Amino acid sequence: MSNLQMRAPIFRLRVNLVCIILLGLGAIFFNPIQAQDQRRSLTLRADVQKANAKTGIVTAAGNVQILYPQHKLKATAAKAQYFSRERRILMEGDVLIEHEGNNIQADKITYVIDEGRFEAETESSEAVETNVNLSQ
Repeated sequence: MSNLQMRAPIFRLRVNLVCIILLGLGAIFFNPIQAQDQRRSLTLRADVQKANAKTGIVTAAGNVQILYPQHKLKATAAKAQYFSRERRILMEGDVLIEHEGNNIQADKITYVIDEGRFEAETESSEAVETNVNLSQ
């Protein structure tokens, strides 16, 4: 009987801890402020990603996809680097950017976020290609 008394408080502690964790997760995932922040965030998807906290650089390789809804930007590339301190994205390898209904295609494109500026280069014999939607 003393073993049963010893186990009951531990069980209650575990149940309370699980409830606190579940409530915390609910606040994180269902908080409307969090959802608004997610709409403003940059999403980077790739086969491999590495981040360096000291330099503030995130490197992605393989099937890179970048989504930045606040800037109406979608991009694909073979490789990308996000320089958080400079707020700059460098994309390399068959880069395609869709921005506000316009397309830019090149071997290498740098996007300077705060200036909304693109710098496109090509290393092959093909030129940088830009398609501008004039109906806007």
